[in-house]
Amino acid sequence: MTYTEYAALLAALPVTGVVKLYTSPPTQLTTAQLPAMWPRLPQGETQIVAMTGGTGLPALTCDLVIAVEVLGQNTQPANYAKALTTIDALQTALIAEALDGVVDSWALRLDVEQIGDTAYWVIVATVTGSE
Repeated sequence: MTYTEYAALLAALPVTGVVKLYTSPPTQLTTAQLPAMWPRLPQGETQIVAMTGGTGLPALTCDLVIAVEVLGQNTQPANYAKALTTIDALQTALIAEALDGVVDSWALRLDVEQIGDTAYWVIVATVTGSE
């Protein structure tokens, strides 16, 4: 699998509740597009197999980002609840994708990220896979 294919696979991941899918990081968002999801640039690692001199199975890693809500909008409890609902939906989607054999592991975290001139609550899934 190429880096391009891996990023596209993650960008198309069906996550319940996500309103807008992007194939690359957006330069600006509106609240009508939230939650919005996109992949960052992937990275990877390939090792040489000592006995044959060929390449081993590549491990690809890519951050998948979901912008949940504008940081200063709504109340803290409402934003927290929306973030929990979204992270649960992302977890469910990643489990389903893992069963198809491409996704091997992931780590989820909540963060704040500046997109354009606005700060957003974002969920970042660092997803590792191989083929």
